[in-house]
Amino acid sequence: MRPRYIPCACFLLIFFFANHAFSQLIPISLQQRVEKATLIFEGKVTDKTSFWNETHTQIYTSNIVAVYKVFKGNLTATQVEIITPGGVVGKDMEEVSHSLQLNAGDIGIFTAIPNPVKLVQKPGLIQLKAYAGLQGFIKYDLATHTANDPFAHYKSITGEVYPSITKQTGATILTLKKADYKIE
Repeated sequence: MRPRYIPCACFLLIFFFANHAFSQLIPISLQQRVEKATLIFEGKVTDKTSFWNETHTQIYTSNIVAVYKVFKGNLTATQVEIITPGGVVGKDMEEVSHSLQLNAGDIGIFTAIPNPVKLVQKPGLIQLKAYAGLQGFIKYDLATHTANDPFAHYKSITGEVYPSITKQTGATILTLKKADYKIE
């Protein structure tokens, strides 16, 4: 006679592995991100605020980004709003797996597209979302002059990241304002 716990254990293992398989992040190459993004810019997150949508069914976070350099697209604004799903409003929290989580002070390159969900949070700012979710941000480490995204480590910001993008876009980098940080 078989013990009763074996079918239960098998079911739990199958459920765990099936659930784990569906929650995997699929790598999107820098080349594809550069190709598909309508705007690529370097910036610094200066502020973030979470809020409910109008129907009070989802929480979003408004990330205000100071724009310093433009690598692709027609962007002249020195501030934009990156909307990310999830956040904390009061005692309520919504966490969205594999979504971009930014913090005030984060610096890097954003690959962005227009935000399809219009959420009036900061009137007058261009509202965007990161192309490819959390892969839509290449975060700088200014102490080591390196950068990272979820699947790649770049040994040099100006020697590897910049040339990878400008080679593909064929555009020169447009400086909108002087950065309050130094990249070597």
